[in-house]
Amino acid sequence: MIRVFHSSRRRKPNGTRSFATNDDFQKLFAVEINDLFRLSLQLTANAEKAGRCLTLAMEDCSGTNTISRDFARVWVRRQIIRTAIHSVLGVDNDFARPFSPEFQLQPSLGPIGELRESPAILELPDLERLSFVTCVLERLSILDCALLLRKSPKYVSDAIMCASTRLASLVDPSTSAMPELLEAI
Repeated sequence: MIRVFHSSRRRKPNGTRSFATNDDFQKLFAVEINDLFRLSLQLTANAEKAGRCLTLAMEDCSGTNTISRDFARVWVRRQIIRTAIHSVLGVDNDFARPFSPEFQLQPSLGPIGELRESPAILELPDLERLSFVTCVLERLSILDCALLLRKSPKYVSDAIMCASTRLASLVDPSTSAMPELLEAI
């Protein structure tokens, strides 16, 4: 015998959902501008490109009214990553699947977070830097990063390993978090 169960949880009607407004995005950019610029700089390795990337991400978010207020910060970081990839590689990644809540872009915690300020990241080749920052520091999945970069997941995984190896050779082992980083990957 097959039974059909109906969930007692019902979706809220469209009128009561809490979507991010232009004001919400503007406040988010105002509060987190330094962190967002740092992310742009890590991805582009160029201050001028980072500024343009941040501006384009702001413009992209200004007309968006279908993003849940709870995911506005995640969406902003995603837009910065998308515009940086386009700026650095010229890859148009509009085909990439929409952002889902299972991939949350959050600042790194623990020893990996110490690398955020490292100038060694800026010295990495473009694809290695983009893969490393996107997957390791921003914690986007390898599959999602591969879709954005239009590369295979294996290529992204290899790029992360190469970046980790290069960073390990550039950073002083006595003060570095690289052994923990390599173990985490």
